[in-house]
Amino acid sequence: INTVAFPAPQMGRRYYQDELQTRPDMKTLVTSNGESIPALFVRAQRSMNFLSTPPPTILYSHGNAEDLGLVLDYVDALAHFTGSDVLSYEYVGYSLSKQEGHTPSEAGCIRSIDAAWCYLTEKEKIHPRRIVIFGRSIGSGPSVDLASRSKVEGSEHSPLDVAGVILQSPLESGARAVLGSTVAWLGYSLDIFRNYEKIDKITAPVAIMHGTSDEVVPYANGQALHQKLQTKYAPLWLEGYGHNNMPQDECFDYVKEFIHSVGERKEK
Repeated sequence: INTVAFPAPQMGRRYYQDELQTRPDMKTLVTSNGESIPALFVRAQRSMNFLSTPPPTILYSHGNAEDLGLVLDYVDALAHFTGSDVLSYEYVGYSLSKQEGHTPSEAGCIRSIDAAWCYLTEKEKIHPRRIVIFGRSIGSGPSVDLASRSKVEGSEHSPLDVAGVILQSPLESGARAVLGSTVAWLGYSLDIFRNYEKIDKITAPVAIMHGTSDEVVPYANGQALHQKLQTKYAPLWLEGYGHNNMPQDECFDYVKEFIHSVGERKEK
């Protein structure tokens, strides 16, 4: 099931050496199982003085048939247009982790986002109320899982305290995205990323954007998740758009507006 569910891109090691490992903002994170994964910590360009408020930080989880090396331009643009710092991490079994012989899985994705959370909250000392969790497509799986939990091993800070959560083209679950909710029950034990069971545990505001003509993760997935939210933010339903042609400027404007609306919640 992992081979079907996680079609990691087939790129050669040289590509990652040239495009990813040459970046000065690349970090190496280590999961609770000792797996090394790359991450990018892109800092937004801004003028700082001693009175400046630290910018928000987006914890970004990329989509399925892409990896960290393929979203470099997107992550840079996300930081630039939103004025936020962005930590984008890799899943175990993708890009450099794949080159080391690891295979992707739901559990590996969860370990990966946990490592990213620990990096931000413990090493960079960023308070959860300055963090916005952002997941695209299958990245909504680890994002919802993290945001719905009160604890992460290795961190003293609770993900329930984040400023907000953004989901782009999210799936109710792996099976529901492909088969629909009725048929998916037949394969419940094999289903992955059951966001529909977790999303109502998120206490922070959640913003969802989805294309109404999405044939990869049907629009109904985003609608169903929105209905389960504790703290709803006005969704962005993009008429006529699919899974991979969402208008970037409009999406970035929505992200920026959401980050502005949740603000920086004061630390206790």
